[in-house]
Amino acid sequence: MRKLGKSIIAGVAVASLSGVATATAADLTVGAFGGLWEKSLRECAIAPFEAATGKTVEVTLGAPVQWMNQITASPDNPPLDVIYMPSDNAFEVVQRGLAQKFTEELVPNMKELTPYFAEIGDGYGVVHNYGAMGIIYNKETVTEPPASWDDFVKGTLAGKWVAAMPSINYPGATSVNIWNFSQLNGGGVDNSEPGISLIKEMQASGNLEFWADPNQVLNGLQTGEFDLAMYWDGRAWAFIDDGNTEKFNYVNPTPGSVAAMTWIQVVKNADPLAWEFVNSTLSKEVQGCFGSSIRYGVGNASAEFDPAVAHHITKFDELAFPPFAEISKVQNAWIETWNKEIGR
Repeated sequence: MRKLGKSIIAGVAVASLSGVATATAADLTVGAFGGLWEKSLRECAIAPFEAATGKTVEVTLGAPVQWMNQITASPDNPPLDVIYMPSDNAFEVVQRGLAQKFTEELVPNMKELTPYFAEIGDGYGVVHNYGAMGIIYNKETVTEPPASWDDFVKGTLAGKWVAAMPSINYPGATSVNIWNFSQLNGGGVDNSEPGISLIKEMQASGNLEFWADPNQVLNGLQTGEFDLAMYWDGRAWAFIDDGNTEKFNYVNPTPGSVAAMTWIQVVKNADPLAWEFVNSTLSKEVQGCFGSSIRYGVGNASAEFDPAVAHHITKFDELAFPPFAEISKVQNAWIETWNKEIGR
């Protein structure tokens, strides 16, 4: 074990490992998401890691299903070493045998994670960060924002506003849409009919749109295409704070906002340097920087947020946690039903 150098991750114990370089020019290849997510990862995790180790990290942008297929196509020499995955897809990575198992010897900073976040993957990945799916709304057209999810449904059906929610093509939609509205209306993993029927009814009212890209939400709000939208807390607050405080606001409806967790996983046959990177990105210093930048909660329970944004972070006990492992077993059937009955 050794200490990383003078940087944001100084003092973080890591495993001093070596291995064969990946197929790219960089020492390590990481699959991540774009926009502010990528920017925060580069500034808070990658830059200090590269400065401390002298190694290079390449970021590959894309979609979870694409990454899984690429890894499956080249299992002995995977194109990615580390992947950031939504829970729904992360469980599929585990089921397909594409991930390596974490240990505290390889990743000492696992000890600092909130237990739920460390244990959710049974060792085949841990939660790096999480967001809450609440509601962002236009204060000029929505004078009484929905205080509960029931208010959201009733207001949409009554035409009090035009709402937007993630389409089935957006990662995690099976949890934040189908599971959430099913379990709130007498269903659950074994019975998705209440949720799908409710979404179908809102669609039929003419007051519900669907979005597949987070930027689509902000554009739709600004143009007046819709008045409010189901949206991630971190992205909502970043937008609101960027000169939009007078017109827009965000709320977490009761009984709780569904958590969407992004795991960090190490691909089977990845360069051993991956463990060093994972451990450093889970340190409280890097996690605090990342969470403050993107306004998301993080896995490390000791991370400290910038006081200017700390009040925007949805607390662990304010979240609703879907049974992701069970959902992963039925989500293909749910998607098929959605496509037949809702269509987008």
